[in-house]
Amino acid sequence: MNKSCMTKPLSEYWINSSHNTYLTGHQLTGLSSVEMYSKALYRGCRCIELDIWDGGRDELTGSPIPVVYHGHTMTSKILFEDIIKAIQVFLMLHPKTYPLILSLENHCSVPFQQIMASQLKSILGDQLFVPDESALKGPLPSPLQ
Repeated sequence: MNKSCMTKPLSEYWINSSHNTYLTGHQLTGLSSVEMYSKALYRGCRCIELDIWDGGRDELTGSPIPVVYHGHTMTSKILFEDIIKAIQVFLMLHPKTYPLILSLENHCSVPFQQIMASQLKSILGDQLFVPDESALKGPLPSPLQ
């Protein structure tokens, strides 16, 4: 489809979405992998889910480390930051892709949320769409916008 046709609000389109994107296997005991996000993106997924939880703290700085995993299970944990970096690599290789939607299932306390926001801004930079308050009152932007 021609991108010039994509002028309606984003909410009016069917969007290929993921669920438990990070899992390589069983949802209670399986391994999690950053690679699964890349695979989903290359398969056309444009709305990817991240289940984010408070992780540990950096041993040197004491900074919070947000992690992604299937909460309250024995699945392995991966760093939120590593997933955002993988998304950035995809965007660098495919700069004309349609918008990606990050579905953040956020279970983090405020200090971890602050780190998440900082990582999103520093890694994605001007590729990150952050609406101002007035934009929240109207329709969503179109994929073309």
